[in-house]
Amino acid sequence: MQIKKHIQNARSIRFWQDVILSLLWIGIIGSLLFLIGIELETVFYFLPEIKVKILILICGLFSAYVFFWLIQYFRAESDQIDSYKIETLALQLGRAAFPEKQDTILNALQLESSSVKNESEDLAKSYINKISKKLKNLDYNSLLKDEQLDSLKKGLLGTWIVLILIFSMNYQETGDAFYRWSTPTIEFQAPKPFSLSSISGDIHILGGEKAEIKILANGGKPDTVSLQLTPSQTSTQKRDSLTLTFFTVLDTMGNYRFELPELFQDYSYRAVVNAEYFWEAWRQVASVPDTIFVTDRPFFESFLITVVPPKYSGLSAESQEGNIAVVQGLKGSIAQIYLSSNRVLESAWLIINEERIDLASTHRSASGYFTMIDEGEFTVNLVDQRGITNRDPVPYTIEIIPDHDPSLFVIKPPPMIELGSDQTIPIHLEIEDDYGFTNLQVAYEVRRPMYLEADPYVAMFTLNDLNPDTVVQTIHNLWDLADMLLMPEDEVHFHFELTDNDIICGPKKTVSSTFIARVPSLADLYETAENTESDFMEEITTGTENFQELKELFEALELEALKTKDLDWDQQQSVKNAIEKTKEQFANMKKMAETIESITEQADKHDLFSPDLLDKFKELSDLVRDVIPEDMLTNMDNLQESLENMDMKQLQNTLNDLAENINQIEQDLDRYLEIFKRLQAEQKMDELQTRMEQLFEQQQSLDQEINQTNEQTDRSTLKRLEQEEKRNLEEFENLKSLMEEASELVESYSQKTSDDLSELAESPLTEQTKSSLMETMQNLSQQNLQQSQNSSEQSLDNMQMMMQELMQMQQQFQQETVAEMTEKFQALMQDMLYLSSQEEQLRSEVKSASRNSPRLREMAARQQVLQDQLQSIMNQMMDLSKETFAITPEIGRSIGKANAGMQEAKNKLTDRNVSQAGENQNMAMEGLNEAALGLFNSMQSMQQSGSASGYSQFLKMMQQMAGQQQGLNQQGMQLSMGQMAAAAQQQMMQQMLQKQQGLRKSLEQMMNEMRHSGQKGMGDLGGIGKEMDEVIKDLQRRRFTRKTKERQQRILSRMLDSQTSMTQRGFKDERKSTSAESTVAFEGPGGLPADMGQRQSLALQALNKAINAGYSREHQTMIKRYFNSLSQLQIEQKNMEADNEK
Repeated sequence: MQIKKHIQNARSIRFWQDVILSLLWIGIIGSLLFLIGIELETVFYFLPEIKVKILILICGLFSAYVFFWLIQYFRAESDQIDSYKIETLALQLGRAAFPEKQDTILNALQLESSSVKNESEDLAKSYINKISKKLKNLDYNSLLKDEQLDSLKKGLLGTWIVLILIFSMNYQETGDAFYRWSTPTIEFQAPKPFSLSSISGDIHILGGEKAEIKILANGGKPDTVSLQLTPSQTSTQKRDSLTLTFFTVLDTMGNYRFELPELFQDYSYRAVVNAEYFWEAWRQVASVPDTIFVTDRPFFESFLITVVPPKYSGLSAESQEGNIAVVQGLKGSIAQIYLSSNRVLESAWLIINEERIDLASTHRSASGYFTMIDEGEFTVNLVDQRGITNRDPVPYTIEIIPDHDPSLFVIKPPPMIELGSDQTIPIHLEIEDDYGFTNLQVAYEVRRPMYLEADPYVAMFTLNDLNPDTVVQTIHNLWDLADMLLMPEDEVHFHFELTDNDIICGPKKTVSSTFIARVPSLADLYETAENTESDFMEEITTGTENFQELKELFEALELEALKTKDLDWDQQQSVKNAIEKTKEQFANMKKMAETIESITEQADKHDLFSPDLLDKFKELSDLVRDVIPEDMLTNMDNLQESLENMDMKQLQNTLNDLAENINQIEQDLDRYLEIFKRLQAEQKMDELQTRMEQLFEQQQSLDQEINQTNEQTDRSTLKRLEQEEKRNLEEFENLKSLMEEASELVESYSQKTSDDLSELAESPLTEQTKSSLMETMQNLSQQNLQQSQNSSEQSLDNMQMMMQELMQMQQQFQQETVAEMTEKFQALMQDMLYLSSQEEQLRSEVKSASRNSPRLREMAARQQVLQDQLQSIMNQMMDLSKETFAITPEIGRSIGKANAGMQEAKNKLTDRNVSQAGENQNMAMEGLNEAALGLFNSMQSMQQSGSASGYSQFLKMMQQMAGQQQGLNQQGMQLSMGQMAAAAQQQMMQQMLQKQQGLRKSLEQMMNEMRHSGQKGMGDLGGIGKEMDEVIKDLQRRRFTRKTKERQQRILSRMLDSQTSMTQRGFKDERKSTSAESTVAFEGPGGLPADMGQRQSLALQALNKAINAGYSREHQTMIKRYFNSLSQLQIEQKNMEADNEK
């Protein structure tokens, strides 16, 4: 094992050589790090902790180094490292010792290690020995020497030389640094460029005072110095535990001066300058800490303010802490103050707007109060037993919460009001205040017309609906002005006054704007109605023109749709524009309906029109509202849908339907316009009659006052009478002009009435009446009382004659109108009956004809001729419908039914379908007969009522039935008293049953007649019929109970309500003249009277006339009692006569 042993020796040499190389590297690097560490220490003066950590790190690294090489040594010996393996070293030695054959040593090693016995063992030993001797003579150090070894030695030497030179150049600092490194646990202070010291030292101040501190710098002058204040005591409040820092610069005196704020606790302070750059050896220069001692002032430990509002406000007291510097309260509130201090108090007081108010102080607390009158500030001042005050007391602001004026919002009435016949003003107020109300009043002033020169009447009243304990309230009231006896042109100027409940400053008042309620004269009301009517005529004319343009537009669009498969963008826009224009016209039609409704409302409110004329206006309003066909709205939707889907077929159909609908609307509007013109003529006649009646009543009242004058009558009274006579004269002259206007309007409908009106306007009677009025006015002015009484009486008589003449003219106008309409209706009815007979004759011929008859073609031609004649009748009816409402929808449907039957019959005859043609002809005849009957009923209604509406006839019938029902109710009261014998009761119940059944039959007949004539406003007639049926059932069962009696009362009540709905929706408390003439109406070819032979209740008619005469409520009650007694006597007399007959 000689070879292996030599190689192991070489490995040891190689291993230690590597250790030396690493040590040289460590020496070089360590020397440099040592140099760096010394130089850094000279600059930064590392803290002991840092230096100890660095040295520990160095020791740890060295230990790791030693441990590493120990491990490497054992691994090398174990042949685990490639570079130290025997084979590797054998090759390296072979290359060095035997360059010509480098594996010589490796081969010898392998031969030596081989355990195989062979013949050449001696030769092998000889070879091994030879190699061993060769290895023994080798110098392993030179063969295995690393080339870096010499370089590293030189490098280490150079490093040490440089290190020595650097240390020698700065020996003192490097020596000190080495010493500090050698004693790492000791902290060495770096030399500082300057020092800081406090000139002020310890300071003593009072709490809340400011302090000044001066700092002196020695050795240098830093640019900025900071001052750190650290609380001397630990506080539970985080804010009081914070360290305060202030900064300042060098002043002109070479010092650093700090102005400290108000301090309230002890602080320790020091001046500090921190190093600006990280490479500076010193970190901070600080002065020796000094202390600021703060002596406590008295302050609030608790502070509570309680504000007690005035009693009228109803508010509860509110408390707030002292940290809220604003005290709010109503004027007059009491501010109660309670506080506690940190010191025993000597005294305490308030300073309120420079006025001192002392507080009661006890030990460490104080309390007091003040009244909040004015806004301002107050402070709380404290003095403790040492005589120290609280510094800079906090100013508390006093804010007076305003008690605002009450709010008054007037929802109703509007600023200008026209009083109707009821002379009431609805009041709707929304009121609001902060704390409540005291009073709500209405102040008003009644002003008479200027020409009366009468002083206004001023008054005020309180609305009792006010609840003073609420802050928000809604007031609803109805102010009745009937007691003011207002006359036309009188005005009531009024406003509302609302006061609150402020008892401190006095109640505040809010006054609304002034409202004006005016009693319009009839002339004003009729003028307003005429202006509205003029607007309506303009609207309906414009609407007709616009619909004509729309029809042409839809027809053009339909033509374009037929020419193209798809609409381009421009065509689509045209359709959309047409849709928008149609919608606009719909809106315009709605406005038209609203216009005519406003005319009706004003007429109903002020009783401008007669009941019949008012119903006509309402009927016209309903027609205008329903002028748009229901399917037209559907067509609009279909048009929009077809446009979106580009469905050309549906688009064409829809455009065609819309054009037809618009054509129908045009015809309807033309019809309504013609009817409206006729209504205007009737309205003008009504206006003339109504205003003449009012003037007569005013002159009659004035005549009574004039007759009561005498020599003692005050001059101012005569002056007032003169002014009122002047007003009547002006109205009379207006009526004269009105006659001429009415003459022009009725000329188209009645030439005779027009001529009579013109003659009356220029007649001697009219001129004489005017002269009498002027003479009365002059006599009153000259105080000729007797002459004024005579002329006033004369004018009154003349007015009465004129009023009678106007009444006759109005009746004549109605009769002529009815006669004209009747003649036209008769002509239509005759044509219709003739056409029905011709259709019947044709029906007979068709019935006898066979399917193969050659005459069927001729019959179809004759059917066409009859249909053409029917079309002519339809055109005549259309023209007539423009003049009257009597052409009812039922008549129109019957004509349509006849036309459809004729059309189908013609088609079936062409198809030789004889049986079906006969059925269609039957339908045509049925429609013609129904239309003829409808015309007959409408004609009869006009003849009986003297008017196109027919309400007068039905009103008379209802009055008769109401009188009969009242008699039945009287008999029912006798039954309910239970004072009659059983046999008499049964007899009376049988009579009541027969009469009630008769009434039920009459009611049913009247309802049918009204229905056939197309009349509306029947009231609750259906409900009356049901009640009658129940009463009849009870009487048939021979029982009369309390419920039966209540039903009878409801029947009578509903009858009276129905009369009201057919007249003026309630009687007014003003005088109305009634005609003494009565017209007996006949119905049917037999000439039977309208009441079907039943006797009229004369007592009830007299009662109605008496009530309508204009008496006061008390007199009306007496009249009703009187006539009730007459009815009772009449019933008893009838019962006695019946008993005698039996």
